[in-house]
Amino acid sequence: MMHHHSKPRPTSFGLALYPGFEVLDVFGPLEALNTFSRCQFGSQYANFSLSVLSTSLDPVSAMPANCFNQKVVPTHTFADAPRLDVLLVPGGLGSDHQEKTQPVVDFIREQYPNLQYLISVCTGADLLARAGILDGKRATTNKAAWKHITQKPTSSKTYWVANARWVVDGNIWTTSGVSAGIDGMLAWIESVWGKEIRDRIVISMEYEDARNDLFAAINCDQDVPPKDKSMTSK
Repeated sequence: MMHHHSKPRPTSFGLALYPGFEVLDVFGPLEALNTFSRCQFGSQYANFSLSVLSTSLDPVSAMPANCFNQKVVPTHTFADAPRLDVLLVPGGLGSDHQEKTQPVVDFIREQYPNLQYLISVCTGADLLARAGILDGKRATTNKAAWKHITQKPTSSKTYWVANARWVVDGNIWTTSGVSAGIDGMLAWIESVWGKEIRDRIVISMEYEDARNDLFAAINCDQDVPPKDKSMTSK
């Protein structure tokens, strides 16, 4: 049974990369989309395109050069990005590097008004906050980096939800750390295409559902309401 959905379903996906992105933040959600698009149940709905975006077309490293490392080759620069329906923003060690991630922050701010959906994984939410996209919104992020992210001045207008694998506020989806990107993407697929499609993807991936977030308790994290009193929590 098809899920009734009033909006045109998204087909054009963008992935915003920067040096030091977290590999699973990228390839976990992409695996869910890959499974959708390659399986017979998805082929009639999932005519997807993916644009891998960065400051240049040079390979983007996931880790510092002296570490075990992988690189991803962009298909487009931020300057020549095609029209996008969905933008995926991963986290990673590099997300804390202000100078190297500023082009990503600028791109998010520029693209958001034209997107159907904006999805961040892990500390990628920090880049959304820096872009001002999370002002007055509810969001979550990596629980191991909770205090570091939520105490930043650019996070002060956001209601940060601790006990959540993902949080939805309008067309913005933010997930907790690393593996939570898979959970968030599966939930997003369900919201757009329906539970039957999502369940088939889960079975094909042999992936266990994770609705409960244990890591907020493990890290003793609590909700952080907006510090800016002009922002009212929703």
